[in-house]
Amino acid sequence: MTSLVELHADHIGKVSDRWTRYVCEYDRLFAPYRDRPVRLLEIGVQNGGSLEIWSRYFAQAQILVGSDIEPGCAALTFDSPRVQLVVADVNTDEAQSRILALSPVFDIVIDDGSHRSSDIVESFCRYFPRLAEGGVFVAEDLHCSYWQDYEGGLYDPHSAIAFFKRLVDVINHEHWGVAREKSAVLEGLLQAYGVAIDEEVLASIHSVEFVNSICVVRKTAAVDNVLGPRIVRGQQESVAQGHHALEGSALVAPSQEDNPWSNLPQAPEEAWLPLQQQQRALEAQRAQAQEALARTREELFQAQAAVAAFRRSFAGRLHAWWQRTFGP
Repeated sequence: MTSLVELHADHIGKVSDRWTRYVCEYDRLFAPYRDRPVRLLEIGVQNGGSLEIWSRYFAQAQILVGSDIEPGCAALTFDSPRVQLVVADVNTDEAQSRILALSPVFDIVIDDGSHRSSDIVESFCRYFPRLAEGGVFVAEDLHCSYWQDYEGGLYDPHSAIAFFKRLVDVINHEHWGVAREKSAVLEGLLQAYGVAIDEEVLASIHSVEFVNSICVVRKTAAVDNVLGPRIVRGQQESVAQGHHALEGSALVAPSQEDNPWSNLPQAPEEAWLPLQQQQRALEAQRAQAQEALARTREELFQAQAAVAAFRRSFAGRLHAWWQRTFGP
């Protein structure tokens, strides 16, 4: 069977533009879907070459939907009727309705759109819920999450890659030891971009995998995402005894209600910028107060000098009057 790497190497149709690592990883990630009636959504198709390659790679695909905001994509045509194109902004209700009319559920979603953090987070919130169980959501070009022009930065708490990192905490929600919903660790990001995602959807996240510039989020039934009961097998306990009593037990997280690192109102990195801005505002107020104090001190000094001068003048006039009146 021809690999995805080979298909890219031999492709002569519409232009497809992808980094080498992506092609290699996709061959690994998507191989289990090759012989299935896969339903694929690709956000951002440009010249359409990737859709042509997908139509060859997924020979049994049910539908391959591409979407792009570029109006010029409307002129693209494809030999395979399985390839459908929606020219619109995927993060609008109108575009989402058109996409879901073609396929209400997808097995693979690839986000190769604007690469702006806000768009990536919103696309995930819109289309991960439409992913079938056993499906994968892939976000490409996350190197842009480190760049300011794409709403990112190495320590930006609201970058797309920061969002996907938080999903690791979501997966481990049952071990937090505090009574908070899964979405609590996403609250700042969701508020920043005006989006939402249901707790049930978050419970369906099975794994989060990072490769250079790529994040792969897998979806399975919520029951398959919990740690599950303990399994103890074997008879010999020559080093550590008592394991058989633990058979079938569940892991109960110790309370972390008194753990200051588990009960913060928000992530420290999200609090930093507002606190820095508050500090700058306070420093500006302090500088203004110091300037006002300096002016007040100068005014006080001038007033004291005037009083002293008046006293000297008054004393001199009083002395002169005394001498005129009573003599020296």
